[in-house]
This record gives sequence, structure tokens and C-alpha cells, in this order.
Amino acid sequence: MSLRTRITLYGIGIVALVLAGISAVWIVLIAGSVPQNQDKELAARATAAVQAVQHAADDDLAPRPPLAAVDLATSREVVLLVLDDGGTVLSSTGVVAGRPPQLPPELLARARADGSAAATLPAAAPASAPAPAGSVSLRVHVRPWQRPDRAGFVVAAQASSRVQTDRAVVVVVLLLAAMGSLVAAAVGIWLVAGRALRPLRQLTAMADEVGRSGDLSRRLPQVPGQVLRRDDVGRLTASFNAMMERLQEAYRRMAEALAAQQRFTADASHELRTPLTTVRSGAGFLRTHADAAEPDRAAALADIEAEAARMSRLVDDLLTLARADGGQRLRMEPVDLGELAQQVCRQAGTVHPGRALHCAGAPVPVLGDEDALRRLLWILVGNAVAHTADDGNVWVAVTRGAGGGAALQVSDDGPGIPPHLLERVFDRFFRADSSRQQGGAGLGLSIARWIVWSHGGRIVATNNDRGGATFLAELPPPAAARPSSSNP
Repeated sequence: MSLRTRITLYGIGIVALVLAGISAVWIVLIAGSVPQNQDKELAARATAAVQAVQHAADDDLAPRPPLAAVDLATSREVVLLVLDDGGTVLSSTGVVAGRPPQLPPELLARARADGSAAATLPAAAPASAPAPAGSVSLRVHVRPWQRPDRAGFVVAAQASSRVQTDRAVVVVVLLLAAMGSLVAAAVGIWLVAGRALRPLRQLTAMADEVGRSGDLSRRLPQVPGQVLRRDDVGRLTASFNAMMERLQEAYRRMAEALAAQQRFTADASHELRTPLTTVRSGAGFLRTHADAAEPDRAAALADIEAEAARMSRLVDDLLTLARADGGQRLRMEPVDLGELAQQVCRQAGTVHPGRALHCAGAPVPVLGDEDALRRLLWILVGNAVAHTADDGNVWVAVTRGAGGGAALQVSDDGPGIPPHLLERVFDRFFRADSSRQQGGAGLGLSIARWIVWSHGGRIVATNNDRGGATFLAELPPPAAARPSSSNP
């Protein structure tokens, strides 16, 4: 059973209960009001007849048979009887079984004493006998009348079946109205439920289509009208569309990550191929030339050792980036970036005596991982050294940045970076000039960017006025240091 059908049935059930309650109330009210209305009508007719009798001529009160009398067994009309003081019928406009209705003396006596009396009587039976089954019963209203010369009673009578007829008519009308209302409510609920559930049907159809085609760009149409957007279906539509956008974005990022991983694997394989070839060649040379000259053997061993070191550095870099992709968090603690820069510059000057390193590092505290920041400095300094000639210059400066953070700037006077490659230098395995990498794999700047990102900062590459490259890393102040929520 569909949801639309269930909603319609539930709605019809509720409407049926409400209609049943209203009908029951109306029937109870009408059951009491119909007899009251009949008594009021009979009392009014009797009062009018009393006034007519009191002003009638004596000949009009002489006993006479009724002319074209109403048969109360079949008619619902009100009939009038005029009785003398002893209860004898003087005139009557209705008969039962061919004779005027008979009234019991007790009723007349009560009317004489109280001024009026009403009762329901069996019309065809004697006053003292019980009414037989199926006999006509009358509702009568008796009022006494009196003239100077005589007195009597006026009786207004009507068949009691009038009440049952009126009640039956009311019940039939209520039933017809209830049935019509129920049908109208069923049609209305069916149409409204269909319109309200249309987005759900569209959602189901679209989900099936997305499942078959894999097209995550599909969206549900927006629910028209500001009011409808606030209901449950409108919120469901908005939530589903938002979920589809998140799925599409997640799928796009996953596809990009997969593509990047494939490129990463291909680049890593390519980078490892050359040192492995060198190692295999050197090992093969030593195996096949056991009697080779000592200089040749030393050269082969040196090549093997150098390429093994290169592969070790490459594997370390790959491991670092793999951990970065896995969401590795650094250990944050207060670090003086200026002092750390001074240490790295002093050590780099020893390692690279052919370069002139100029370091200006003021005490600037940051919240970071000392080992990672040290590696950042070595990467930037090593990159600057690799891009300068033997008598080149490298400048390292640590200053206090905007907002109380730290700014690390490493510059050189080398050939610089082509402007269209400034954004790509941080890509993995990227080389702006492969002839000047000195055996590097192109992973250092990617690691540098990850280290800066992990400290909640940013790093950019520009060209300086000397023609060389400048790398500027900005780190937030200790109180605001927060790593980003996504990989760079």
C-alpha cells in the first residue's frame, strides 16, 4: 500500500469520526427539538381555536358530523376538535377509523384544572384500553374554553408519526451530507497528499536515476513559495539537494585524490627507476668485472652509495607526504623561530661554504613542532642554495608578521621562477628546471607547504628585485595557531 493511500485512509478515518460525532450531536438535539416544535405548533393552533370558539355563533357549536374529515391514520395534518364540557365532540376536522378521536376524562380534567394539557394517546382505542400493536397514536393539546352560556374544550391533534417522519428525514439528510462530505474529503485528501508527496516521488525517481547513471549533478526542483519551503517536504528537498552537493564534492575530491595518487605513484616509480638502474648497473659491473681496476671499482661503489642515499631521501620524503595525506598531526609547543633560523643558517654555512648566507632573525615565538620547522628551514635554504651559483647569496629573515604572527622569508639571487610556474612549484615532483635540481625529486617544497599548513599558516613564492626567488611563510601567533581542516 502506497504512502499516499495510507494518508488518504487515515484522513478519511479521522473525517468519518468527526462527522459521526457531529451527526450524533445533531440527532440528539433534533430528537429533543422535534417533539417540542410539535407541541408548540399544537398549542398555537389550540389557542387560536379557543379564540375562534369564544366568538363563534351558537349554531356553529351545534354537534355535526365532520365534512371531508382528515384521516389521521394516513395524514400528518393538524386536526381540531371542539368538545362540550362533558367531552362530547361538537365538531372535528379529523377522524380515526371513521370517528372522531376519543379523549380520556382524566386529560380533560387536568386541562380544566391547569388551563391546558398535552398527552400522547392511542387514537383508535377507548380511553381506558391499551393501544393495540400498529394502532395510530396522536399527540394532543387540550385547552378549555368558556362562554357565558356554556363551556368546553378545544383539542389540537396530530399523528405522532410526524415526529418519527421528521426525525427520519433529518437522519437521512445528515447521512447524505456526511457521505457527501466524506467523499469530498477523500478526494481532497487524495489530491493534497499527491501534491505534497510529489517531491518524495521525484526524490525516489531521481535516486534511482542517480544509482543507474552515477550522475551526482542531479537536483530536486525547489519547492515554490516561501511558506512551503518551511514545511517538512520543503526542508527534505533542501536537505537532499545539500546532501547531493556534498556527495558530488566528496566524489570530486575523491576522484582528484585518486588521480593525484596515481600521478604520485607514477612519479615515484619514475624517480626510483633512475637510482635503481644506477645501482643495478654498478652491482652488475662489480659482479662481472671482479678484476676491474681499483679506481673503477671505487667509482662504481660511490655511484651505488650516492644513489642509495638518494633513494633513502626520496623514501623519507614519500613517507612524510604519505603521513601528511593520512592526517598526521604535529606536536605543538612554544618555539623561537628566530633562534631556530640562526641555528640552521650557521649549520648551512658549514655545509655550503661556497654560498654567502645572510641571516637576520629576531626572537619571534610561535606555537609549532620544532623538528618540522627546522626541516622547513632546511628545505627553503637548500632550495635557495640549489638555485644559486657557487658565489651566490642566500638571505634568511625572521620578522614579526601582521597580527603578532611570524614571517619567514628566504631569498636568493639566482635565476628566479618563471611567473607562470609560481603556483606549481609546490606540486609534488614538479621541477621548474630539472637541470638545476641536483638530483632532487621535487618533493621538498610540497613538504614545506604541508609543514606551514599544519601550523595554520600559508606559504607563497615570488620573484625579488635581484632576479632570484623569494619564499615567504607566514605563521599565526601562538594564541591563534590552528592547523587547517583539509590538506593543501
